[in-house]
Amino acid sequence: MNPGDAVSKSKFSPLDADLEKRVSDWLENYVNAPHPDLGRDGPICPFIEPALRADSLFTVSRDWEGAYTLEAMVTAIEEAQDHFRSIDWPSRNTTLHGLVVVFGNLPRAGWWLIDEGHRAAKDAAVARGLMLGQFHPECEAPAARNPLFPVNRSPYPMIAIRNMAFHDILFLHDNPDWFEQYRKRYDRYYSAAARIDPRFTALFEEAVAASRSGQAAHQETAEHHG
Repeated sequence: MNPGDAVSKSKFSPLDADLEKRVSDWLENYVNAPHPDLGRDGPICPFIEPALRADSLFTVSRDWEGAYTLEAMVTAIEEAQDHFRSIDWPSRNTTLHGLVVVFGNLPRAGWWLIDEGHRAAKDAAVARGLMLGQFHPECEAPAARNPLFPVNRSPYPMIAIRNMAFHDILFLHDNPDWFEQYRKRYDRYYSAAARIDPRFTALFEEAVAASRSGQAAHQETAEHHG
């Protein structure tokens, strides 16, 4: 889980032994395990086990320096995305590529930056075909199938980055811009809806209908003002 030579010389570094142990324990014993409040069977993140087997889940440290500003966090997340793109991955399977950036020295007073930075950086990340995850000890982000379960709790503040995947309709269906990025990549698969999780199909169809409705409303407004 250490990217070795792929770590940027200036911004990112390998985890120290204590961080490495605690983050590895969290990934393997929490994220890669089932939970009674998750709302479905299987581990919290089904991606973890195959990514670990493929040696394609990397963990790096990013020290926080300077003031606790949203602008600085967004910049850090953008730099992490660039770093993600620069890694020479052991596996050719892009769905298994994952990078966890640990802000180990970010104090509790700065944990809000993880949530707000995630929110502020997500549009640009999705446009690049990337997905972001935010994690910290008091994170309130809910599970996709149980809004009462704050699934993204972790021992340290972190941002996770991976490539967009088919199941991300769960997270991208309710924002028109995000959905269009998803649709560009996966629209063709929904012609075989019988082989797709019915929930995915329903969310996709709802998002398509919402997109058409929005386009119609925009056209009507344009004609009215024309």
